[in-house]
Amino acid sequence: MKFIINTIIIILVLLIGPLFSQTPVLQFSSTTVSAGQGPRAVVLIDLDRDGNRDLAVSNLFGSTISLIFGDGNGNFTLQGSIATIHKAPHAIAAGDFNEDGIRDVVTANRDSNSVALFLGDGLGGLLPPTFFTVGNGPRWIAVQDFNDDSHSDLAVTIRDDDNITIMLGDGSGNFIIAGTYYTGDGPVPVAAADFNNDGFIDLAVGNDLANTLTILNGDGTGGFTLGSTTEVGVSPKNIALGDLNQDGISDLAVACLLGETVSMLFADGEGGFTDSSYQVGGGPFAVIIEDFDGDGKKDIALADGINDYVAILLNTGMGNFAEAQTFPAGLAPHDMISGDFNADGRPDLAVVNTGDNSVTILLNETPPQESIHVVSVIQELYENYYPDPIISIVNQPLRLLVTSDRVEHVNRLKILPWIQSTDIVRVGQILTVEFIPDSIGTFQIQNLGHGFTGDIIILEDSAAVDARYIELGEQGASLIHSNALTQIFPSTIRVLEDIPLTIHNISLDDTHWVSILPWVIPPSPKNTGNVVPRNVTSFQFTPDNTGSYVIQHTVHGFSGTLIVDKPIITGVATPQAVPEEYTLFQNYPNPFNPSTIINYALPEKGNVELIVYDVLGNEIVTLVNEEKSAGTYDVEFNATGLPSGIYFYKLQAGNFVETKKMILLK
Repeated sequence: MKFIINTIIIILVLLIGPLFSQTPVLQFSSTTVSAGQGPRAVVLIDLDRDGNRDLAVSNLFGSTISLIFGDGNGNFTLQGSIATIHKAPHAIAAGDFNEDGIRDVVTANRDSNSVALFLGDGLGGLLPPTFFTVGNGPRWIAVQDFNDDSHSDLAVTIRDDDNITIMLGDGSGNFIIAGTYYTGDGPVPVAAADFNNDGFIDLAVGNDLANTLTILNGDGTGGFTLGSTTEVGVSPKNIALGDLNQDGISDLAVACLLGETVSMLFADGEGGFTDSSYQVGGGPFAVIIEDFDGDGKKDIALADGINDYVAILLNTGMGNFAEAQTFPAGLAPHDMISGDFNADGRPDLAVVNTGDNSVTILLNETPPQESIHVVSVIQELYENYYPDPIISIVNQPLRLLVTSDRVEHVNRLKILPWIQSTDIVRVGQILTVEFIPDSIGTFQIQNLGHGFTGDIIILEDSAAVDARYIELGEQGASLIHSNALTQIFPSTIRVLEDIPLTIHNISLDDTHWVSILPWVIPPSPKNTGNVVPRNVTSFQFTPDNTGSYVIQHTVHGFSGTLIVDKPIITGVATPQAVPEEYTLFQNYPNPFNPSTIINYALPEKGNVELIVYDVLGNEIVTLVNEEKSAGTYDVEFNATGLPSGIYFYKLQAGNFVETKKMILLK
């Protein structure tokens, strides 16, 4: 009965939502996978290094870790559990703590006053744990480099002792306790970031018994001093980081269980916060900041342990949020994590349900709001942006994902006339800047701190973009690599055939190996690396064959896509050698909204038909029906007015017939 009621609620939300608001209606499909007894926390990790995302779940009552494997298509299977020996693992976190290129996990064991380290074996299992004694009632763990030695350290909240313990790692799997610091009454959640822009990692701690959030300022050596304290809702249980008001500075969202609120703390970049609370009802245990509707603004998701659902508040701009849309979970959800589980470019959710020993997988099926051009930008400390220039199209939303290659006090960014100034985060963080360039021309992305600039070139259409790359005789892209939780940015990049390409890479944390076969080849063994922290590594090659190629992260397993296309010159043959065979290429972009380019090649003169059909076989439009000379052609298909869905395009030229599928997502 409860399932039927929840299903009706989802249907009603989908049907009547648009009648009352312009807020996009979210769409999620749901499946359930078993976990251990009393699952409490979850971490995203590629356990077997197959390129698919897996889950490790700490089971509070069973004192085990459940290993749940993903297949890359959004399906998950429980394959085993690991005993922790010590009691009640309340939290779980991941990192490469012995720096062998394999992800490991740590747990905070509430009832045995310990932290357990489980090294990964790279085959899908965890080795027997090593235990480290801490104070009374450890609750949560943050993983970061607190003393700037390039090794992962731990910050563990000790609820019963009202403090936090700092454990410094040596990169070989060993930790020493470097100090304990008072936080307030009953600390539970903790998040790590540079809140005052001094280049050192700070801590935000939620005090469960004091209803406050305390900032501990890091000194870069592993030491901390007590900073500000801000009142939040009753019983803070979880903290999320993200830019909520589009000012380029990471803010905080705090799930407050007994206050039935989410407290939003808008950061000023100098260690100060302005607080605002949203009443959400029920009992929020966990919070995530993520862009669920694909509009470039960060939304908030809450796991409601009282009402047994996930509530998502869509960001309507500048830190304002719409009414919650809710999606059923299991019994008493206590934690959740986001990630792209089926490689469709949309953030999904895994929700841990303590009350019925399960994990709910919510796959995001929300159509994107608009076509957004996503570009990674790497900023060197004193002199360069990569890539330079950035080339995009007028009136198309442009999203820049920006990071720096060094620890930095403050960098300020300006892109006139659209972005006046904002703060650039340090290594380990990504600043998202989004705007709609409404003028054609050459503009500058400026570093106001160090004075250097890069170019942003805005052109009229895709064909003009390709023509500019041909004119320049070179092309560039950047990839930002994080850890096993985070994809490379962006996950898909498009380049042109036979034009020299430079891909600039930077790591946010540990050493990575990246391959792009056949041009960038991984080593054996794979635990060395060609992308290292705090350095820009460049791959230079000429993509000499069209097609889709895998950008493979051979340490953490995730991957992106390099699409090599022929230049777009709409309606006429591209000047090049006569093709050797008939070819119908995959449309680009795909999925698309509202238009896409279809490319085809003819080895000889003849009559050509290119027709688009819907999924039922009904003809939508004839794009080409005429005699064409030998050559390569590009045709635009504009789907304005058509509904989202699958469409087919068929090329017939002489005896050659081929059909391909494309997806319209609005």
